Amino acid sequence: MTEFKLAAGSVVKTGVTTSQLYPILRYGLAQNSPAHHFQASAEIGTKNVTPGIHIGELMAYFSACAGFCNNTSDIHHQHQDVMASFVGALQDKRGEKPVMPELEAIAQHAGLPVVLEIILEEDCVLLADRHFVSDNEIDKSWKLWRSAYLQRDGGIPAGWIKQFYFPRLLDYRDVTTARNPRSLEQTTDTALMVGGLMQYWHKDAPGDLLAAFRKQYGRINFSQKSQFDETALERFFNLSAMIDPATRLLNQMTIWQDVDALAKKQGITLA
Repeated sequence: MTEFKLAAGSVVKTGVTTSQLYPILRYGLAQNSPAHHFQASAEIGTKNVTPGIHIGELMAYFSACAGFCNNTSDIHHQHQDVMASFVGALQDKRGEKPVMPELEAIAQHAGLPVVLEIILEEDCVLLADRHFVSDNEIDKSWKLWRSAYLQRDGGIPAGWIKQFYFPRLLDYRDVTTARNPRSLEQTTDTALMVGGLMQYWHKDAPGDLLAAFRKQYGRINFSQKSQFDETALERFFNLSAMIDPATRLLNQMTIWQDVDALAKKQGITLA
């Protein structure tokens, strides 16, 4: 079997960053939207390129993580001096927001991880994710690995996207103590993305990973969610953690640190 159709009404997910939300609201997901991959796995990704929109369950969190980490790496590489000063200020005066006007231009390009939840409004053809299975094992690709590429002329309309999930966002008061509940919730959210890394790198079964996460935390998504429409997006981008440049970059730093630390515990080194 080289393809099969996922029935209308099926719920699927895909991972993006906050920088993509408004373009997706306006234009939907393009037919051949490039899947997010880590720069370290670019060679693997190139060998296994499949046309279409990458959808999944835990792999949606992998994609959100890859897009986020690549964005973070690019920003820190392009603005090394400013970001070094920012990190230094965070360490010198813990819990205080640095006054650095130059952060505003940088924060505009900082994308945080997001997972979109989509309800298919018509039957859609899927192709296998070649990272996990061969072309003729599409049923196994979706049923076992919950990862596939959706084929549809015109891509996925914005109207099919019902809501999006995002991690707990922090402010400067939340990082003054080591075990702040909001900081711990963000770390828990980050663990979902690292679960996606475990599926990709170690080929751990996503069903087992999600079952363990649900048993411990009572959910299998980021802790925060929002509807996907113009009003909801405006409300989201007006959250203090998004609208304030220093606070958005603080969240970029704390999420990145958690991803890196949790990935290393699993023997995964991010580039």
